[in-house]
Amino acid sequence: VSKSFGKEEATPAASVAKSIGIELRVIDMGQEYIDLIRNPKHGYGRNVNPCIDCKIFMLSKAKAVMAELSAPFIITGEVLGQRPMSQRRDTLRVIERDSGLSGYILRPLSAKHLPPTRAEEEGIIDRERLLDISGRSRTVQMQLADRYGITGFSAPAGGCLLTDEHFAERLRDLFSHSSLVTPTDIRLITVGRHYRLSSGAKVVLGRDKQENTLILSLSGPGYHLFTPSGFPGPVALLAGDATEEAKQAVGRLILKYSKSPAGLQRAIRCGKDVFIPSSAERAEEELLTKVGSGPS
Repeated sequence: VSKSFGKEEATPAASVAKSIGIELRVIDMGQEYIDLIRNPKHGYGRNVNPCIDCKIFMLSKAKAVMAELSAPFIITGEVLGQRPMSQRRDTLRVIERDSGLSGYILRPLSAKHLPPTRAEEEGIIDRERLLDISGRSRTVQMQLADRYGITGFSAPAGGCLLTDEHFAERLRDLFSHSSLVTPTDIRLITVGRHYRLSSGAKVVLGRDKQENTLILSLSGPGYHLFTPSGFPGPVALLAGDATEEAKQAVGRLILKYSKSPAGLQRAIRCGKDVFIPSSAERAEEELLTKVGSGPS
């Protein structure tokens, strides 16, 4: 799950593909991928990153495209030993087997450490031109990028949100309270302040104008939208029943994070209903639990 989730056309991958003239096809992983994250066959890494299952899933999607294009093989940028969970020699074999692509995945950066693929055996690819990179260092890869004039790629550090401890905390909370987690729910994890009410309902508040705009765009079935009426402040989404207690809690949160003077009565709009919440200074601890600080 990229930190550019929802903005795929603006990713480093899109930039590099454009610069070297490669067509980029963005494939929506959809609900099936969310279900995989909830219950991965091969387990998690440090947080909620099911790296092995993720690779199997992505390569299964690539296999369908390979068949569509009548392509003879698939290329990945994997390096033997670079990642502790998904790029060990044994897990590379598991990934090939479970994706149904044994012999069809060419890893040119580490090919000389691995058995020949069918493309090499059939003479489509010259094995002698492939590389023997292994381990966590990326020095050789950076030298290759410089040699071929490739720029704009993502930083070498891990960029998957599933490895981010704050994102993971919010996702675990979501899974523990919801039997069905949607792509919109996942998108909301990446923005705003998150609170869990004692009733189990979830509140997400924008922290700035950009997040307010995004939250407004994500409001829809399953969410109740709250907006300040006539004063500047965060917008909020409530996932769960909009009981009077829940509405009051959301209203107090909006007042708490608004620039409205303390103690001043302000109106909050929820659908066609406009109400004035009780004082934002009232203790909230018995009603609210903050969920994570959000990914950076």
